[in-house]
Amino acid sequence: MKQQAQDLVGRATGAVKQRRGLGQGAKNSSMETLVVHYHPREDSLGRAAAARVIAGLTKAGAPVRVLNLAADFDPVLTLEEWNRFHASKSDHSVHANETGELDEHFEALQWATRLILVHPTWHGGQPAEIKGWFDRVWMNGIAWELPEGKQNLRGLLKNIRRIEIVTTHGSSRLINTLQGDPGRITVFRNLRLMCHPLCRTRWNALYEVDRKPPEEISTWLDSIEERFGQ
Repeated sequence: MKQQAQDLVGRATGAVKQRRGLGQGAKNSSMETLVVHYHPREDSLGRAAAARVIAGLTKAGAPVRVLNLAADFDPVLTLEEWNRFHASKSDHSVHANETGELDEHFEALQWATRLILVHPTWHGGQPAEIKGWFDRVWMNGIAWELPEGKQNLRGLLKNIRRIEIVTTHGSSRLINTLQGDPGRITVFRNLRLMCHPLCRTRWNALYEVDRKPPEEISTWLDSIEERFGQ
């Protein structure tokens, strides 16, 4: 009898795990996913990683939008945009960029439930284009607001429930940790606060990339496509 009871518990547990796995997969494939990537070279590992991420998402059937910051994005914050940081709640209409340059970025950020950033790690953190995207697009009235009389920001991107980073490092994981892991902290401890309270994060990194043999890099790319195709 004891053995029969254990068998029943085991089968029930397995069935629950299977249902959870199927449910998670369905959730992933139904999440509106925004992929933001940057590398200046078209034949770079960074571009290849972005292509694999997009290929995996497409196989999974996820709704996907892609922003390639190497195309025509200017990361430099203008004086007009800086002034928006200090605009009152009633002045949020100024966020409608007069030139329309950032409209696609604003709309995509507010549409997404899942954000994937693909970029190399330089000097311990994001390239200027990615950091500039944070500065110019995660703007007052778009990503956050400061309520009247308050000192703490209120996040406005409650639609975003998952943030993931795919990145490459020339240095080892130990070196990046000793540097303070600024690339990870900027996104997972700062930007995440503007998203849904239960927003989940995932870090996908390849370290010491300059020392990796081609077959190991190829295996990593395959694993990225497989991971995002689930």
